[in-house]
Amino acid sequence: MDEVANSKVVLTFFGKKDSPEKLKKFIGSVNQKLSAADVERFSGYILTYSKQYDVDYKLVAAVIAQESKFKVNAKSRVGALGLMQVMPTTGKNVAQKLKLSHHNLLDPKDNIQIGVKFISMLHKEYKGDINLMLAHYNGGYRQAELYKTFRYFELLRLLTMHYETFDYVKKVKANYRKISREF
Repeated sequence: MDEVANSKVVLTFFGKKDSPEKLKKFIGSVNQKLSAADVERFSGYILTYSKQYDVDYKLVAAVIAQESKFKVNAKSRVGALGLMQVMPTTGKNVAQKLKLSHHNLLDPKDNIQIGVKFISMLHKEYKGDINLMLAHYNGGYRQAELYKTFRYFELLRLLTMHYETFDYVKKVKANYRKISREF
């Protein structure tokens, strides 16, 4: 595991009700086939990059749980890759912003770093609105705009948005509540 993931800086990231063990338990509950070493490694990357890019680590874990269920080699039917299901074009663009000369979206460290940075960028773009951030993360800019346009008209939103994106936002928020409440 990276040294930075073990640093005292990461440990101060937690509130009184949070702990690195809580994150590890959540990861293990989502994918019971993971080794203890993988749980440790993934939690270290999540904590490190969440702290570095000022993103709630529970949101990152909730996104990964929904996107890949912590399966390293996950590939979607549309071409998204890795734990955070990053599209190659998005990965390339974010890697350039991070000045990463090489990256591999199937490498958990690279995937989580790029995915968390992307969430951070969306956080700024949508001024912290989690619904819009998640809609964009899942379905792109157009889906986020539809979500915003029909925010208070759930029936119209269901008719215009891809149901997958609408459902995705709900499921990630449920994962977030689960990690916040139960672990």
